[in-house]
Amino acid sequence: MPRPRTRSPPPTRSLSADSPDNDLYAPDRDAEHAAWVAREYPALKDSIYLDHAAAPPAPATPLATFAASLQSQLLSNPHSSTTAGVQTALVIDRTRTRVLQDLFNVPDDRLAEWDVVFTHGGATQGIKMIGDSWDWDAENEETAALEYLVESHTSLVGLRGYPLARGRIVKAHQTPSALLQSAAAQSRSTSPPTLYAYPAQCNATGARLGLRYAAQIKRANPNARILVDAAAYSSTSVLDLGAIPAEEAPDFVVASIYKIFGFPTSLGVLLVRRASAHLLTHSPYFGGGTISSLSLSTPFSHVPRVRPSSSSPSEASISASSAPDASKTDIHTILEAGTPPFLEIVALSHALDWLDEITQGEGLGAVSRRTKRLRDALVSQLRALRHADGSEVFVEHSAFRAGLAEGPETTDAVVLEEPGPILGFSLRLSGQLPESASSHRSDGSFSSSHKIEDYRTAFVGHVALSRLALVNGIALRSGGLCNTGAWTRIWGMGDAELCELEKSGRKCWDEEEFAPFAPYRPLGITRVSLGLASTMADVSAFVSFVKKFFVQTSVPRRPLLPSESTSSQDQTSATHVRKAKLTEVMLYPIKSCAAQSVPGGSSWPLTRSGLLYDREYMLVSASTGRALSQKRYPRMALIRPRIDLDRGELVVEANGMPALRLPLVLESDDNFCHAASTTAGADSTESDFPPTPPLSEEESSDSGANTTRSSPPSQPQMTNLCGSSVASIGVSAAADAWFTAFLNPASSSSSAFTSDSSTKSTTTHASIPRRDAAGPGPVELHRLPNGSARHAHFDRLGAAAAGPPLPLRLSNESPFLLVSEESLGALNEWISEGNDTAARSSSTRDESPAPIRAHSFRPNLVVGNGDSTLRPLAPFWEERIDQFSISRDGLDGSPQSFSTLGKCRRCLMVAIDQNTGERTAEPLQTLTQHKKAADTGRVEFGMHCMWHEPAAAAEALASISVGDSVTFTL
Repeated sequence: MPRPRTRSPPPTRSLSADSPDNDLYAPDRDAEHAAWVAREYPALKDSIYLDHAAAPPAPATPLATFAASLQSQLLSNPHSSTTAGVQTALVIDRTRTRVLQDLFNVPDDRLAEWDVVFTHGGATQGIKMIGDSWDWDAENEETAALEYLVESHTSLVGLRGYPLARGRIVKAHQTPSALLQSAAAQSRSTSPPTLYAYPAQCNATGARLGLRYAAQIKRANPNARILVDAAAYSSTSVLDLGAIPAEEAPDFVVASIYKIFGFPTSLGVLLVRRASAHLLTHSPYFGGGTISSLSLSTPFSHVPRVRPSSSSPSEASISASSAPDASKTDIHTILEAGTPPFLEIVALSHALDWLDEITQGEGLGAVSRRTKRLRDALVSQLRALRHADGSEVFVEHSAFRAGLAEGPETTDAVVLEEPGPILGFSLRLSGQLPESASSHRSDGSFSSSHKIEDYRTAFVGHVALSRLALVNGIALRSGGLCNTGAWTRIWGMGDAELCELEKSGRKCWDEEEFAPFAPYRPLGITRVSLGLASTMADVSAFVSFVKKFFVQTSVPRRPLLPSESTSSQDQTSATHVRKAKLTEVMLYPIKSCAAQSVPGGSSWPLTRSGLLYDREYMLVSASTGRALSQKRYPRMALIRPRIDLDRGELVVEANGMPALRLPLVLESDDNFCHAASTTAGADSTESDFPPTPPLSEEESSDSGANTTRSSPPSQPQMTNLCGSSVASIGVSAAADAWFTAFLNPASSSSSAFTSDSSTKSTTTHASIPRRDAAGPGPVELHRLPNGSARHAHFDRLGAAAAGPPLPLRLSNESPFLLVSEESLGALNEWISEGNDTAARSSSTRDESPAPIRAHSFRPNLVVGNGDSTLRPLAPFWEERIDQFSISRDGLDGSPQSFSTLGKCRRCLMVAIDQNTGERTAEPLQTLTQHKKAADTGRVEFGMHCMWHEPAAAAEALASISVGDSVTFTL
């Protein structure tokens, strides 16, 4: 059980047994602090963690002491009168007091002013609790029921749903000054009080209003009721309620415990001034532990729980509409419906003990000083960065316009506190804006005397930055950051632009970096955030990362390859017909799994939606209905599907698993019905496929493989595929079990499958042994229904512009993807040069990595010289062609005509080693340096293509083969 807490002088207990007098939070103790972090946060090994505002890592010591206490002390529901229940209730009460003392600096003589409500969740649940309990129906047609700052977290903005649903007035203010003026204007109103809500700290930029702003509102309007969102502020600092007079204090404060300690994630606090507690007694719901009595039948009534009193409640008070007497009621006994999260509260008490110890009694005050020093160092070093042309690299963003409030003299200037340890920023591209031509206003928004025609050419995209950080072991966050008001004001966007974005299909969770309309403003910012576990080494590592990838030290160059000297005339003279070879053909029968390479000498059928059976199947989470992706589950790269056209089977293999065989589902379209004819001979027909097997789930085979048979087609169900909903149907329950077993590796040596043909058993979801929590859980194999197709969203140009929409099966963007061997060669040369440079600056030289192969980019067509008889081609020649054709040497028949559609935007998929399923830095980090589009900032490699199906239907499907000739014009 945690030790009792008293307000005695700060203890002098050591921070580590190794250093009795060590103060790890002293400015000169960076090395010792880093060593302590390594011991206390082993999960941070090999990581640069700069995402504390999302959630800090959980420390080892309080987790261990909490776990030990559960084994040595019996805890129980505090509503129980057992010894364990009573003891647990005492710990909860003591922890309420410690929250006020340790996290909010409420002195002993003012503890009675506040009550602490524990919420089943973080600050969001506390805000919702206020929304549920406030009297939004009070008659007030003239004044607003709620006023808030637009630069607030979405969870605070969401509070407006309550008054709006009841037809009440809501005001959203662009600036703190505007809200202050509005409060002053309502100071003489006799209407029910207005609730004013604001964040103590901006979660996106670290800008702080603190508690001084609450005092200003109270002075402007003594009748105001104030809700402060302290989730971001209290994560590293004390929101000092003891330093503000009671009459100027906020009425409600919400915070999240996990934002401070990393655990428990299911616990939040709502602080309520007892003088305002009566305002939260209007919820019609009551739960266990919140009432004194209730009626069994009509007229229904109940009596809220109150403090012990010498007199019994009068009959008049026992009614359905009666509100509890705030003078006799602890508001937590009304709001904490049901069993409180008592184990989480006990865990909090251990975390408070630990914080007290490591900071020598200073608590969050010590954390605040250290994180401020780290932030100052980070900002100073980033501001000093310059491109080779002298232009700035780093642009810091802020929030809350700090201006003089116009209006009554009772209002003061709104002055921000020093920012918290969150840094919202963007990086500028070289030479796009003269340093003298751009600046940031006092409110943090971007301003420029040089009009920006295209933001894509001026700023690094936040998605590209975060992807590159991820593959380099840096955790940060980018995007809208759940604060639409902040990022839209930074880039000068309003409701009209947001409406256009919604119409264009843009969602807050997608990976678009810039608006799809001029001037292509950014759709977010990047955020790094520091916390209790941050070190100066983290700061240095991030600055080095920015220097390496985003500071232009010279005019970028591309290595000159031998082939370029011979091909320069192609770019300066008339066009020429060129030839190459189709060196590889790949398809991906199961979306996001490994490639199937078509062997030399074999052909593969073409369809308008891509290679036959390319992305025909997908794996879907049974619990979420979302299609799985290698980006989230890299282990999918180790699943090797293969289409056997001769036998009409999908064969799936993976190490440690028996082979899975599934009959191919024949499509009704003629393009699919004659698939076998391309490999079985010209006389083959649809009947060459094996007949549809009997309806059964399993069949043994001579090889011991796990051969499954499709169940009757299930009814289509909606599946979330890359943010869109598509109808799909399940294939086989036995196949589901196979994929579930492989993607959720057992934590023990037991196996979910056996290849012993005598048992003929497969494991269903219910009997799968304990699994790795990083897996997706139950998985299902799905396909699109017969005859259905999606459509590509491409702005087709040139010869590809005409015609109906491009059909797709489960590909993301286009039917075909092409990469060239010459471009792969250039990429590998860049990587080699980078490794050589790194080796020269390091005392050690790592073994040269294996060259990047084509399958890292998941193409369908790989084209190159193929042999020395062909004229050399320059890297990235594929980006300069509009059309190409593929034909078989020595055979009659028309060549197959293709058009290019556009460059392929690369994502984190290329940062997964397709041989090992492990995340890697290459090739994404090198592509980011060399292949970032100037007009969009996107990292691009490879070309999207479409096939022009012949107008006259052929007896056999058109096909292509490895070794075919590729003809195009340069």
